[in-house]
Amino acid sequence: MTDLIHNPLQDVMQVCRNGHVITDLLHAYPDRGLSHCDRCGAVTLDRCATCGLEIPGAVHVPGLVPVGRSLPPEFCSACGAPFPWSGKSELGKAADPLANLERLLRRLPRVIRQLRSRHINRPAFQVADERDLEDLLRTLLPIFFDDIRPESRTPAYDSGTRTDFRLKPEGIVLTVKRAKSRDYEKQLGEQLQEDVTYHERDTSCKILIGFIHDPEGYLRDPGQLELMWSKPQDRLELRCVIAG
Repeated sequence: MTDLIHNPLQDVMQVCRNGHVITDLLHAYPDRGLSHCDRCGAVTLDRCATCGLEIPGAVHVPGLVPVGRSLPPEFCSACGAPFPWSGKSELGKAADPLANLERLLRRLPRVIRQLRSRHINRPAFQVADERDLEDLLRTLLPIFFDDIRPESRTPAYDSGTRTDFRLKPEGIVLTVKRAKSRDYEKQLGEQLQEDVTYHERDTSCKILIGFIHDPEGYLRDPGQLELMWSKPQDRLELRCVIAG
């Protein structure tokens, strides 16, 4: 491992591949580090992939705690290699439909919590099952997408009707689920595979997003489950987003 040697008081920065700074105090506060970005879901890194030099973070000043976060560097100061976010403007990131969708899904639990607190005499909005999630997403998806095609189906794992959302121009299909117990991981994995089999029949579907709402924290290691379930299939790519 290559360490920062030019300034012993300089900490390390962790950044996602889209350029969002997770923390610039990774060594001082390792618990602040994340395997995936909580804003867009991208994988994070703390060093140059070419030479291994750690990304310089905040500088520690004796008696003072650094406030705020530095901007991530565009290029490695040791070998000159560009970082994955180099040259990506905010406009470019905002125009990425997949990044927009993942960002929306990861922030959805915040929206649900805010809707619980309403004006006097107004009932709180409750998300009790997948149908409530579908209703909420039907309302929010038009923020980023114009052509949204709800598709109703009755999968083998549910006696009722589910609604998936087909974003036709982007080649993306979104299906939603809710973690129901601590031993529900196996069922969720099986459901996702059935969803893949169903949507692979449509050649216009390039990416299937499986969103799993886990407000009770039933899933023991959501980051690991995302990595395990997010992988290319025969005809499409499966991506999993877990948020509670």
